[in-house]
Amino acid sequence: MLADSGISWTSLRNGFYSHSLGWMIGPWRETGTFAIPADGPVSWTSRADEAEAAAIIIAAINADPALSSYDGPVTLTASAAPTFAEVAEIASEATGRTVTRVVMEPDEWVAAQIAAGRPEFVARFSLGMYQAADQGYFEGTDPLLATLLGREPLTVRAELSAPPIAH
Repeated sequence: MLADSGISWTSLRNGFYSHSLGWMIGPWRETGTFAIPADGPVSWTSRADEAEAAAIIIAAINADPALSSYDGPVTLTASAAPTFAEVAEIASEATGRTVTRVVMEPDEWVAAQIAAGRPEFVARFSLGMYQAADQGYFEGTDPLLATLLGREPLTVRAELSAPPIAH
C-alpha cells in the first residue's frame, strides 16, 4: 500500500538483534554447551549499530527529502550470518574453551524448556524462531549497514566476548 501511495516512505528491515543470542543459546558460559531444536544462519545485528544507521538515514532524509535514496525498504544487517554451529566455534575461540552445540528433536527441546519453567506457548514460539533460521529466513546480509557506519558492524564474536547482560 505504501509503494502504491505515491508518497515517500522508508521501512527499516533490521537484522536479527544480536542481544537475543544470549537467551537463545542459554547458559553456555557455565555449561560449555547450548542445546537448540534446529540450526541455521542468522544475521545477528547489534541494536546500537541499527540505531546509529537509523539516525544517519533520518538525518539524510531530513536534509533533503527529494534526494533521499532511502525511499522504500532499507535492509540493515550484519555482514555475516553464522549458523549456531559456527556460533559455537566462535564462542570456543572467544573464551579459549570448548563450547559445543547440540541439536535436539523439537518436541524433546520444547519439553526441556517447559521442564525448566518456560511457559509452553513461549517455548513453542521460540521453536518457530529456530525453525525459521533453519529454513533460511534470517540468513540475509547486506553491505549497507557497514557503508552507513563507515566500519564493519559488531560481530557475533564481539557479542559473545562482552560481559553477559543481566535480564
